[in-house]
Amino acid sequence: MFRRLLSLEWKSFFRSASFGKSLGVKILMGFMAVYFLLSFIGLGFGLYFLMEELNPQGEPLLLVNDFLLFWFLGEFILRFLMQNLPVTEIKPLLTKRISRNSIVHFLMAKSSYSFFNVLTPAAAIPFTLVCLSKTDYSATSLIAWLIAVIAMIYSINYLNIWIQKRYSSNLKAIIPFIVVCIALIALEYFKVFSISNLFGQFFDYILVYPVLAIIPIGLAVFSYFLTYKSIKDNLYLDAFLEAKESKVQTADLSWTSRFGDLSPFLQLDLKLIWRNKRTKNAVLLCLAFLAYGLFFYFTPKYNGTGMLVLVGIFITGIFIINFGQYIPAWDSSYFAFFKTRPISMVRYLQSKALLMYLSVVILTILSTFYVYFGWDKLYVNVACAIYNMGVNVPIILLFGAYNRKRIDLSEGNMMNYQGMGIAQWLVGIPLIGLPMIIWYAMKFLFDQGTANLVLIGIGVIGLLLHQVIIKGLAELYNEKHYAMLEGFKQKD
Repeated sequence: MFRRLLSLEWKSFFRSASFGKSLGVKILMGFMAVYFLLSFIGLGFGLYFLMEELNPQGEPLLLVNDFLLFWFLGEFILRFLMQNLPVTEIKPLLTKRISRNSIVHFLMAKSSYSFFNVLTPAAAIPFTLVCLSKTDYSATSLIAWLIAVIAMIYSINYLNIWIQKRYSSNLKAIIPFIVVCIALIALEYFKVFSISNLFGQFFDYILVYPVLAIIPIGLAVFSYFLTYKSIKDNLYLDAFLEAKESKVQTADLSWTSRFGDLSPFLQLDLKLIWRNKRTKNAVLLCLAFLAYGLFFYFTPKYNGTGMLVLVGIFITGIFIINFGQYIPAWDSSYFAFFKTRPISMVRYLQSKALLMYLSVVILTILSTFYVYFGWDKLYVNVACAIYNMGVNVPIILLFGAYNRKRIDLSEGNMMNYQGMGIAQWLVGIPLIGLPMIIWYAMKFLFDQGTANLVLIGIGVIGLLLHQVIIKGLAELYNEKHYAMLEGFKQKD
């Protein structure tokens, strides 16, 4: 039965109507996958020597153990935001002579072959080989350690599926988990209690007592059957139907009425974001990207470089990049309806611009804590925010006129590349490259303060010309809307 189900998946992939159209995207994604795989393999071979350089007196393997908890936590967060749930066309399978057990086990097997499950072993295996030649640990101890790491990866894989199916529609239920994580991080930071050291000591003990590797294996088995039971209990078409009907609430969006004619469009976008997984994950990614500056601000060599602009553009404009690049594909399922109504394209585009303006303001306010690293960092972020509103928002809307790819809001999340076309690959060049070039050129000719003022000035000019730009874009959208409609009709 497994072989037959696998054959159906293989045929559905190659016989899909979108296979030829999206072949270029699939090839590019394949190259990206190979790149990350090779990067992690390189990390595995160099990790021992990196740890040895960071702390010459310490044992590199034991140092890695101290950081394992943070690695696993980061991987879990990344999976929660980006990993798709294992999905197959179960509707026809439920009407066939196929047991529910086989269907669920097949879904679980699909998740086991996720690309996320390959990355950490790609680094851990070469690291283990280096440790085998550089340390006195026996092969048995190192193999037990490697098995324990891989078992933890699969535990995270299955628990992520269980949590997504259980809490993705009720993010408030995750708040206690977030509070506990913040409390543990605070205890770690203030050196009151170190859970990372405790977790690392367990893996230290595995090197001494290899039999302890059975504990992570047991955790992986437990998480498998926990997820298995959750999927099996809800493997029918009207799962959770009554619960959903009783819990549906309409958010109070009356505050949007202050925006006049744009209010209906703004309400529609806010409901779209809240009610769909992919758009909701776009918002979650924005919150996660607030920490992007930490990768650069702790390193002095990036001070005064164009990387500060990169950070500022991403932190304040990640919603523009992640959500805005798919305008108007988010509305592709009912875009044709718009054209049958007396709806002004100017109003439509103004509402999209307003939504992105609000996102930039909110993200800029939330990122003000970076003043801890210096007022110059906050100054660059504010300059990038104004530039995002005045220049990058119109650029995003301009590229949207050439968007022809349909998005099915009922499917997947971020790793689902529906709606991705050539426009999505090209738009990043002016969004990120142009402000970096302008800022760095002005800094080279004058100083950093002048470079910031130039970005602010360009952004302000864009905001002052907002009405003119929107009218010009509306004419372009009206010119291209037939091609959009034709493209949005093409279902994958």
